[in-house]
Amino acid sequence: MLRPISALLLLCSTAALAAQGGETEQDAPQQITLDRAADAALRSVRPTLPECAAGCLTPHEAVALAYAAGENAPRPGRFLLDIRGGGRSLTGELTDLFFVNSQAGYAQLGTLTIAFEPDALWALLRRARTCAGSLENGVIEVRGCHADANFDLNMFTMMQRLGNRRVVVDGEVQLQWIDARTGRPSPVANKRGENELGYYQTWVRVTDADQVIFVYEE
Repeated sequence: MLRPISALLLLCSTAALAAQGGETEQDAPQQITLDRAADAALRSVRPTLPECAAGCLTPHEAVALAYAAGENAPRPGRFLLDIRGGGRSLTGELTDLFFVNSQAGYAQLGTLTIAFEPDALWALLRRARTCAGSLENGVIEVRGCHADANFDLNMFTMMQRLGNRRVVVDGEVQLQWIDARTGRPSPVANKRGENELGYYQTWVRVTDADQVIFVYEE
């Protein structure tokens, strides 16, 4: 049984979602309805990506898998997403982790959250290379690429280098309970019989930068 986690998230891009309410049958982790249209672009490009030749799940597909499995039941897979938001926790037990999300609203139902351990994120950001070049008469000339290793590890550097990037992540998707009064967009009573309100996020945890592949479109 997971221990409740209290977290105040400071995000680079998010919207606060007002929420109130109690637990109902519809609030059970296994019972959700997702709008598949939100992943239409990813589902459209997925067949063309060599990184997904063996199969990739979009964020909504990953969330559906996690909810179907239930709590304490991680499911392995390869996950395709565009990074639309991110940040880190300022309080509670999650302060050592960094997060990127498939949607700007981290608490929105259908969002896939990638939770990075610091060493893994550091190594990944060093791989996020910047290329210099020019375009003349329709011809692209690349003069060189570099990966800057001199940077502070913080959420602003993370979003500068990872924001709006398309990535594939290998790992296990699972539900993660968050004690909070916003999310899902309606919070539910703590499943452990306590008084705090909260909601489930859907996480893939990254402990090694090699779990992440940058998808470069032609």
